[in-house]
Amino acid sequence: MDKQSFKLSSLLILIVIATIFLIQNTQVVQINLLFWNLSMSTAIMVVMLLVIGILIGWFLKGYLVHKKRKETE
Repeated sequence: MDKQSFKLSSLLILIVIATIFLIQNTQVVQINLLFWNLSMSTAIMVVMLLVIGILIGWFLKGYLVHKKRKETE
């Protein structure tokens, strides 16, 4: 199996797993944060937290790379 087809099969497997996850986690959960109350499905909450985590990691990596580059100058 070449690299391209391996990537494609891995992506398809991840899409199938994500679809199954979304279909099975439709229960509504309530989130209370200080003065805000939100109701959303478990799947949406998990995806939203995943995206927030990815964004935090991306910004943190950018900050650290910028800081290291500044120190070496």
